[in-house]
Amino acid sequence: MNFNVLPSLVALAILVVVFEAILRQGAAERLQLWLTAWVLVLIHFIAQFVNVGHGLWNQIATAVSLGSLELASISFLISMSPRAGTARRQLLLGTILGVPALAYTTAAVWGVAAHSFYYGVVVVALAATSLLAWNWYYDKTSYLSGLLFGCLVFSSLMVWMAARNHTVLGIDVILAGLNFVVAVLYWRHFQRATAGVLTTVFGFIAWGTVFPVVMFLHRYSPATIVESETWNIPKYFVAVGMILTLLEDQIRTNEYLAYHDALTGLPNRRLLEDRLEQGLAHAARGGHKVAVLLIDLDRFKEVNDTFGHRIGDLALQQVVLRLSSRMRASDTLARSGGDEFTVVSNVSDEHGAETLMSALESALATPLKVEGHSIQTGLSIGVALYPDHGHSPDELHAAADRAMYLAKRGARSSA
Repeated sequence: MNFNVLPSLVALAILVVVFEAILRQGAAERLQLWLTAWVLVLIHFIAQFVNVGHGLWNQIATAVSLGSLELASISFLISMSPRAGTARRQLLLGTILGVPALAYTTAAVWGVAAHSFYYGVVVVALAATSLLAWNWYYDKTSYLSGLLFGCLVFSSLMVWMAARNHTVLGIDVILAGLNFVVAVLYWRHFQRATAGVLTTVFGFIAWGTVFPVVMFLHRYSPATIVESETWNIPKYFVAVGMILTLLEDQIRTNEYLAYHDALTGLPNRRLLEDRLEQGLAHAARGGHKVAVLLIDLDRFKEVNDTFGHRIGDLALQQVVLRLSSRMRASDTLARSGGDEFTVVSNVSDEHGAETLMSALESALATPLKVEGHSIQTGLSIGVALYPDHGHSPDELHAAADRAMYLAKRGARSSA
């Protein structure tokens, strides 16, 4: 047993438990891939731990150790790939990257000397990766060109390694290249200079740099001894950075939900009040009017009772899309209740408010189509104008509510 690896083994086991606990709080597909990657890194350390250092068992343990480390990097890469959004695409990308990497690594560990084998693996990997990139990124010319050029340079380096009988060093090149690519993809995905993102990107770069540095030391300074834990530090940077990234995302989500409705993404009452107060202050300085429209969906309770709340939620999302299409970008549409919405709009006069109201009423002139169901609903709208019907948000809300109640009662009477 290699007890020098025991501290890393214990640390990675704890990390796996931490990521698994985080995954329980939310089944994000990206987090599942991260957990898979850390489990593979754990297997890498287990293989190192049981490696006795000689014979057949040494070759098996080494192949498992290096192969699991490559698959871990590939899992991280898949989690950040912008086009690998489905399970089928993830499996395809993992196969295209993983099979050649494992074939090359296993052959190098077992001492396969045939250059043609390595050439064939590299050519197949280059062709498959290029074909996949062409199919997935045909609409991004510059990105596609850079990706294909990078694949060509990397493949040329691998062929040169095989030709020079440096196949074992080629494994270090594979691991370094994978980690550098993950660093780039991680930054491209999050694109924010926060502690979590920067720590993770730095960690992947440092993780990738470890392999050429080790390769250089083994070749040109074999007497230099570096403790194994030193080489593992970048892994901990990556792990800590990922946890920080998840915390940052949760904070951003909580901040968003504090001001927005979770179902529709519209401003909630809290943000609505802020927008209305700003609108009234601007109107007071500019001498124009502000229209507050209170919208209530007619017969929407029947939709939930008939089709269920899931269909009702989908219908509400369609209602939001239709209402938004009838408004200006400067107008505010907020969800102020279960089936109630509020619109705040700067208008020049009462006619402008009436025009907006007519546009909103026409949004639901045709039935909604939700999963094969035809849902007919309508709108009852109450309008209040600043400063005609009130000078404060409370006064305007009350006036709009009274007007909406009269509109709804009138609709019932006519029905």
